[in-house]
Amino acid sequence: MARPVVAIVGRPNVGKSSLFNLIAKRPIAVVHDQPGVTRDRIYADVDWMDGHFTIVDTGGLELAPEDDLIESVQWQVEVALNEARVILFLVDVQAGIMPQDLAIADMLRKTEKPIFVVVNKVDNARLRTEAMEFYQLGVGEPLFISCAQNDGINVLVDEVVFAMPEAEVESPDTLDEGIKVAIVGRPNVGKSSITNKLVGEDRMIVDERPGTTRDAVNISFVHDAVTFELIDTAGMRRKSAIDSDLEQSTVQRAIHSIRKSDISWLVIDASGEVAHQDKTIAAYIAKQGKACILVVNKWDLIEKDNSTFNRFVDSIRRQLPQLSYVPLLFVSAHTGQRVTKLLDLTLTVHREYCTHIPTYALNNLLMQLKNEHQPPRAGGVRPSLKYITQIKTQPPTFLIFARYGNKIQPHYEAYLMNGIREAFGFSGTPLRIYYRSPDRKREHA
Repeated sequence: MARPVVAIVGRPNVGKSSLFNLIAKRPIAVVHDQPGVTRDRIYADVDWMDGHFTIVDTGGLELAPEDDLIESVQWQVEVALNEARVILFLVDVQAGIMPQDLAIADMLRKTEKPIFVVVNKVDNARLRTEAMEFYQLGVGEPLFISCAQNDGINVLVDEVVFAMPEAEVESPDTLDEGIKVAIVGRPNVGKSSITNKLVGEDRMIVDERPGTTRDAVNISFVHDAVTFELIDTAGMRRKSAIDSDLEQSTVQRAIHSIRKSDISWLVIDASGEVAHQDKTIAAYIAKQGKACILVVNKWDLIEKDNSTFNRFVDSIRRQLPQLSYVPLLFVSAHTGQRVTKLLDLTLTVHREYCTHIPTYALNNLLMQLKNEHQPPRAGGVRPSLKYITQIKTQPPTFLIFARYGNKIQPHYEAYLMNGIREAFGFSGTPLRIYYRSPDRKREHA
């Protein structure tokens, strides 16, 4: 689980990088009297008592950027604000309240996030009295610090940790409740048999009649020092085939299990055709942004030659294009063939699902992709891609700053996604791309 982000923002030369280094407890950010030294966002993980978070240093916010470089800095600050759970608004007591401070306060107020007004350079009692004027900013009670004297930093970090929800300040180890896997598919494809084979006992009733499993059953166990929680669900049939209130309820529980899972195993029957309901379930998993593995069960029933495997793969890929990025595993719950490999593959996919790519690497890739193929014109204009950053994981989600971002064509977005996958993997997980442009913000799934 990703750590919550704490962003330091403010106008240039108020001491943001000095505060960042003190909280990070090591000199990471460059500190200089010249304004504008920090341009890119800089991150550091912080462990403080029971609190665990990531601190991010940002460039100075300007009211009216005069060149493209400063505009890029502003975009980076905006990204940091979007991903932050807590914001440290740093001001300078010696300069007093500046017009930029008032404008920044207005911007931060709209975020509706916890904000701390941190008044820097409060080196004596007189300055502490003068610092009271920062109440006028109207975004919270000021906290007084001196980066030069390393004074007040501990109190500040205590307040930051206290402002976070309890679940986000525990140890990362205690946050790891295991990988939740929803085992879904049509009735009678072998979901319960796979579960029983994995846990080594008949925890689930197995019967050839469809619909034996009526509820979503949670089973936890440890594999390779990782806790797995398997959710064996009732078979999902078409709405038109659901002939009872009980079955309607079980299908709803299966849908709920997909929503609550980290990864879904979509089980299909190798001895039958890929059905319309398989495609519907696949589309639902992708829409929910869940990682997935396609489990082709009953592989022992198939007569094979040298081309059988490739023919099956090609056929399944053609019929389930919604999950083109998902790995396939051919298993037999009856013989146990490759069933335990499901767990190792799940660990791999889950790592991809939780992967965060550094911003510099993403922007190097974006530059390469743009150089190879520019976005096509649409409506008389050509979109201009400026900057990309990853704003979340599970699923991996990216924000691209672009002029005329609303004009990006679906085939070009597919080109960007394929480029990201080729460079960084993300096997088994859907990707999300958002665009931010002057005209509008648009989401693509």
